[in-house]
Amino acid sequence: MNRPLREWLEFTGLTAAAHLIAQLDFRSLRGLAAFVGSVVYFFDARGRKLALANIEAAFPGKYSSRQKSRIARKSYCSFARTMFELFWAPNMNEAFVKEHVVIEGLDRDTYCTDPTKPAIYSCMHFCNFEWLSLVTSYYMKRVLVVAQKFRNPLLGPIFDNLRSSTGNQIIPQERAMLKMLKHIKTGGKMGILVDLNIHPQEGSIPIKTFGGLMISATPAHIAIAQRTGAVIVPIECRPLPDGRYKIIHHDPIECPPDANTRELAQKCWNVLEPGLREFPECWLWAYKHWRHKPSANAERYPFYASNNPRFDALLNSMPSEI
Repeated sequence: MNRPLREWLEFTGLTAAAHLIAQLDFRSLRGLAAFVGSVVYFFDARGRKLALANIEAAFPGKYSSRQKSRIARKSYCSFARTMFELFWAPNMNEAFVKEHVVIEGLDRDTYCTDPTKPAIYSCMHFCNFEWLSLVTSYYMKRVLVVAQKFRNPLLGPIFDNLRSSTGNQIIPQERAMLKMLKHIKTGGKMGILVDLNIHPQEGSIPIKTFGGLMISATPAHIAIAQRTGAVIVPIECRPLPDGRYKIIHHDPIECPPDANTRELAQKCWNVLEPGLREFPECWLWAYKHWRHKPSANAERYPFYASNNPRFDALLNSMPSEI
């Protein structure tokens, strides 16, 4: 199939799915996502293998094969629910948010409601991460969202419209840094996903995860904060037993210009990792979180991790910290 035709079919299918899901009763989405996520998990052999390997790497010997399969399958269901509820988001209003979301930690995060205080919100692909920006726009002003760049350029506008449906400002990924800096310097707010793995040669920093697994992580949130005087506020969305969500604002992290970048990034990760441990089924396990492994002491790393001289150099440059 040629690329233009494939892109058009993807665009048509996603448009139809978003329209259909927006017409459904919200209460039906949870069950539908559980069904679709389970079906995709069953047929996605490659993603299933990745997820199971990642779970064993993060929790060596903790879970049985059956338990790991359950966590991985529910991770698919969680991601499906997140996408379905993003497609349903144009129906959202303030009354709906008050009914379905519990907000915790606003008493310690005085930055979110003050339009003069710059703040960067760090989060992960955990639980309903899409709702973090959608929901917080009801009580947090001037929220900036950087548009994701898709391989299929036809899909970008669809997600931009969904993610801006509650009033957020969307900017394209190209030349976004200057706009982000200007936005933050004037008291704006923005969020950054910090669990993405980037190549060691792209200015990454090493972060220790799950008691020893090193990742090549982005320092973007720290760099922006140190340059603008903003604080980092770790934020997460957790599931509640009754189907609602809890959004937690953690204590703001000050980022002085002379502070150690890696230590600050590690601190952000350490605040959010307990949520991954408590609700492992809510993280995106079918992703190559640990693409690179060190030359020594690499027994815990999953099968897809490979040696990279730049990664070794990155680790060896900070032996006292690692």
